[in-house]
Amino acid sequence: MPTNCPLQTFAAAALLALAAAAPAAAQQEPLAELPSWRVPGWSFTPGVTIGGQFDSNVAIAQAELPGGSPASDTLATLQPSGQLEFYDSRTSFSTGYDGTFRHYFELTDLDGTDQRAYLDLRRMLNRRVTFVAKENYMRVPTTDLLPLNGVPFQRTGSRYNDAAAGIEARLTRTLDFSAGYEGTWVDFVRKDTPLTGGTVNGMHASLANRFSGRSSIGVEGGVRVAHLSEGTVGFETVPVTLLFEDVGALYNYRPGPQTEIEAALGFSHLDDRTRGITRNGPYVRAGITHHAERATLGSSYERSYVPSLTFGGTNQSEELRGYVQMPLTRNRFYVQESAAWRRTNPFVAGELPLDSLWFDTLGGYAIGRSLRVEGYWIFTRQETRLAEHLTTGLITRHVIGAQIVISEPMRIR
Repeated sequence: MPTNCPLQTFAAAALLALAAAAPAAAQQEPLAELPSWRVPGWSFTPGVTIGGQFDSNVAIAQAELPGGSPASDTLATLQPSGQLEFYDSRTSFSTGYDGTFRHYFELTDLDGTDQRAYLDLRRMLNRRVTFVAKENYMRVPTTDLLPLNGVPFQRTGSRYNDAAAGIEARLTRTLDFSAGYEGTWVDFVRKDTPLTGGTVNGMHASLANRFSGRSSIGVEGGVRVAHLSEGTVGFETVPVTLLFEDVGALYNYRPGPQTEIEAALGFSHLDDRTRGITRNGPYVRAGITHHAERATLGSSYERSYVPSLTFGGTNQSEELRGYVQMPLTRNRFYVQESAAWRRTNPFVAGELPLDSLWFDTLGGYAIGRSLRVEGYWIFTRQETRLAEHLTTGLITRHVIGAQIVISEPMRIR
């Protein structure tokens, strides 16, 4: 299914907790989503996706250029994939991989291969404590495919890895505790751009008290340290170290058995240790999820401080998301929808204030348990507010395609 599909981007409990160098290439390909049948014990699901698509902006160029429009092309894709799972009363484990082979009909120099892999583990250590671990790796051709803040859309190969591990514990009948670690790494192929890679490592913890079967309130805190490969300080380019500290309050409410509302409000402290700059400000996070019989709907909003991967600075980020997810194992006809809007306001002079938009839609029909036919449309848009009255600051892209997905789960005895 499309790379930015809601199952990948928002409901990635089977792929990655929300919400991520390739050869020179520029397009968004569909990511075949293999349905999980949750067969007890070990199972393996091989799959292959065959499709074609039209890309209106293969070079991720500005929307309007002197003398014409950005280059477009059609291409064929082939996606072998595999998914290994294990389920019992205490363990939920899933890992998978897919590679995408792309062939352009005109711009054959852009032919290439992309890689994606994931791991998701939940293990109940005892009646009160559960261990969780997640991993997600992406090697993609363009930066508009990455789940990162403050990154201009460009045609440059990108490698991204996000790993997380932690525990969820019930300390008493009403008191819940969680703690964990998360590390993110990113690198870019082209070194002739202002993009800089680096790592972000963080620890977080929360403590919440349940007042009833419907609501809980608690506190949370976290520390993140970002080490960016390069940053601009004056006229020099040097490594940059950033420290983020957050502390706030949590609230959770269930108005009904199928609906959950979450909110967090707190205080953030930013310390740019390389430039000697500190900032303080509020952060806010809110979301709602509703599970219907054949679909899950959700939306979220977040405002926070995040590291920037352009010039090695820091942004204040605002993000709004929404999605509709219809499980493939419960619907013969299904639709997957997702939309995301993000605004980044940089603190470092010379970085671009960006407004970015992603919209994905996919419709499919399951001919049988192992065969599906799907069509999709992906739209991305980004502009810099420094040039809001000009055409030079706007990038738009449409990807329209169709595909056949073949997959069959096999029980491993």
